[in-house]
Amino acid sequence: MKKGYIQTYEWVMSLLAKNDFEESAARLGLSFSAPGTISIDFLTRTYSVTKESIEKVCERVKWQSCAEGYEFNLKSVLGYYILSEAKVEPVNEFCPLPHFSHGVFRNDDGRRDPLRIAFGQDYELFCSAANSAGMEFETEKSPGQFIWRYKLLPKIPVKLVYYQGDDEFPTNIQVLYDKTAIEFFKFEPLAVLHGCFTGGFASFQ
Repeated sequence: MKKGYIQTYEWVMSLLAKNDFEESAARLGLSFSAPGTISIDFLTRTYSVTKESIEKVCERVKWQSCAEGYEFNLKSVLGYYILSEAKVEPVNEFCPLPHFSHGVFRNDDGRRDPLRIAFGQDYELFCSAANSAGMEFETEKSPGQFIWRYKLLPKIPVKLVYYQGDDEFPTNIQVLYDKTAIEFFKFEPLAVLHGCFTGGFASFQ
């Protein structure tokens, strides 16, 4: 029996087969080329999307998540982004992922947070990874609180807030999404996108 992430990818591809690629690309800020190929960037990689497949064609920084099904999950959420019918622009108001679940979803187990595991209290390591990924440093909001900005997808900017730990509290790295992100994804695929982003970025070591 096929794994769930393979079935999801195949379902997404069946929907893409009926999609107007040219319209979607223009509305979502993606590159379109005839006879029907969309290019989409994710974490220094470029993926080529056709109505038959989604394939990685370029990788400017070498990284690799070890999570099972990662590549299928990533390709599926890239496909979901193209399938989105949203016609909104970012409003530059940011909130954490659980905000979109209206309290149903919580992510309090920092011990499993791939960003905390990867970078811990090593802010210099985090900075190096952030620069490699193409993130932009925004400000030090308060002592030990550093804010970075990143365009995760053309219409979905995010902010990463690095809270430097001390003897009492561990380091915390929070990802905040533009409030319009939920217009492009239902909550479940948005959560998968979050997992792909944090899992992928954590491998930038």
